[in-house]
Amino acid sequence: MTLGEWAFEAQHIPGSLNIYNAESMANQLTKDDEIVVYCSNVDCIASQVAYHRLVNDGYTNVRRFAGGLDDWSTAGYPLEGTGF
Repeated sequence: MTLGEWAFEAQHIPGSLNIYNAESMANQLTKDDEIVVYCSNVDCIASQVAYHRLVNDGYTNVRRFAGGLDDWSTAGYPLEGTGF
């Protein structure tokens, strides 16, 4: 998840890591990890920025889940977190 820590704590897809800046990216990911970035919805640019940053930094297996939390919850999949 590419949103800030407070948003991650409130709601995230189960199994997600919170990658909200370059330092957290470097500390939690390796260049060949399978990575799917997402944020709140299709209009949120945080996942777009993260996707391009990862690719430009040499990460080789990166995809973007454009619909993010909105599409995930609309599909009926579970979310984790403390809620809003």
